[in-house]
Amino acid sequence: MKNKYINIFAKLSLTVVVATLFSCKEKNGLAPEYMPDMYRSPSIEPYVDYGEVRDKQHPEMKDVMTARVPVNGTIPRGFTPYAYENNAEGYEKAGISLKNPIAYSESIVKEGEALYGMFCVQCHGATGQGDGILVEREKFPPLPVKFNPGLAISEGKMFHSITYGKGLMGSHASQLNKEERWKIIQYIRTKFMNESQTSTVQDTTSQEIVATQK
Repeated sequence: MKNKYINIFAKLSLTVVVATLFSCKEKNGLAPEYMPDMYRSPSIEPYVDYGEVRDKQHPEMKDVMTARVPVNGTIPRGFTPYAYENNAEGYEKAGISLKNPIAYSESIVKEGEALYGMFCVQCHGATGQGDGILVEREKFPPLPVKFNPGLAISEGKMFHSITYGKGLMGSHASQLNKEERWKIIQYIRTKFMNESQTSTVQDTTSQEIVATQK
C-alpha cells in the first residue's frame, strides 16, 4: 500500500516538474520542434559551383548534388535530340522525313483538341481560320495560315514550326513536349484539313503565307 502511494506521488511530482519547465518561457517563443530539418531544410542553389552558395564557401556541402553541367557528348536519359536545324534547309528536311509516330485514334484527337485550345486558339481561332482573339484585336497584322482542306503542308513541317516557331509565332517547345505537338497536329489535320491519315502532297504553305500577308 505504501509503495502504491509512493508511485502516485512520484508521478505527480514528475508531472509538476515537466509542466513547470514548459511553462517557464516566453509566451511568444517557439514551441519544441520535432525533426527541425523538416521545417528548415538546407537550401541548395542550382547552377553554382559546388560548395558555393550566395558567394560563400560551404565545405560541408561540397559533395551535395545540385544541377550539374552534362558531360560533353552526352544527353539526358530518355531525351532524343531534335535532328533538324532552325533554318530553311532544316524546315524542308523535316517536312520530308518527319512522320507522326502516334497512331490515329479518337482519343488522341480529343487530347489534341484540348491542347489546341490552350496553346493555339488565341491566334489560329477555334475553326482554324486564323481568326483568334489576338488576330481580331489586330495584335498580329499578317494573318496566320488557314487550316483548310486545300492547304497542303506536311506534318513534319508543322512539327518543325511548333518546335522552332515560324513567322510571328514563337517556339512552343518549352510549353509542349514532342508527344503533345504531334497530338495537336493530329487534331488540326483531322478537324480542319479533313484528314485522318497523313498524306504526301505538294506543299503550298509558302503561297498561302504570301496570300495572307497581302
